[in-house]
Amino acid sequence: MWGVRVASATQRNNYTNSLISNLDDYKAAGINSISIFLQGSSGGYIDPFENGGLEIEKNHWKRLKKIIQASSKRNMVVIVGIFYQRVLMNPEICNLKSEKEIRNAVRTVAEKLKPYRNIIINIANEQNSSRYKNFKAFDFNKPKNIISLCEEIKKVDSTRIVGGGGYNDVWNVVIGKSEFVDVLLFDTFSKDVENGHHSGWHYDYFLKQGVLDKPIVNVELFGGWTRKFMPQGVYSDEGKEVHYKEIDAAKKRPGLYIHLHSNPWFQGMAQDLPNRFELGGDGTIENPGVRWYFDSIGSVRN
Repeated sequence: MWGVRVASATQRNNYTNSLISNLDDYKAAGINSISIFLQGSSGGYIDPFENGGLEIEKNHWKRLKKIIQASSKRNMVVIVGIFYQRVLMNPEICNLKSEKEIRNAVRTVAEKLKPYRNIIINIANEQNSSRYKNFKAFDFNKPKNIISLCEEIKKVDSTRIVGGGGYNDVWNVVIGKSEFVDVLLFDTFSKDVENGHHSGWHYDYFLKQGVLDKPIVNVELFGGWTRKFMPQGVYSDEGKEVHYKEIDAAKKRPGLYIHLHSNPWFQGMAQDLPNRFELGGDGTIENPGVRWYFDSIGSVRN
């Protein structure tokens, strides 16, 4: 599960097409998974659920299906996330109004994804985010509620791999130990960089707390901390070194998997810049991009 977070890739046709056109480069470097959220990310977000969660807007679904099928042809996995906090906190754009409709949306996703077996479902982005408190109908901050939505997936598709998590370690342990959770999908953020608690540290902690016999995936390396790599895609030597440590940690731990997150490159810094899915260059001002990271993955995997 060497992956890349491309969370807003289904939000626009040009984003979807650009991602697909670059998948061969991803695969050549050893990347075998990507993560997307139906409701998007800071790189663009909208609520595609309709009719009380019983349907997904048809063009949005077509874009997701194109990505899934293109990934399947390349033997790549797609982690399909469902909920994003900035959508749920905003009643002007959120179409889901009740717990029933939340559960409807989860079951709809599970049902529509049944034909596609290169999928892992991620219930909610950063389930510990305080922004979810603005959605009064369902408390995403409670691990038991995330687990209950994983159970909803299992009721529809008993063999579907499903998980959830965020960057609250205590809550991640509760989620990760559940019998209804197949994979712990956690995040790291800026304070992790500052205190040295990178993915390897988290993985070791989760194992000590009893999250055993299941994959553990960091689906968002460093969160908003990556906003600092501006102009778009310009990385300092120190910034690159932090990412190399992540790759090394995953290489040493067979059950730990990581997904590159680049807020300014793949998510366009809260819609102020375009989402970019090409690899670009070596992260310098003359040659911005994230190819340096992919090259490092390639040296480990190929």
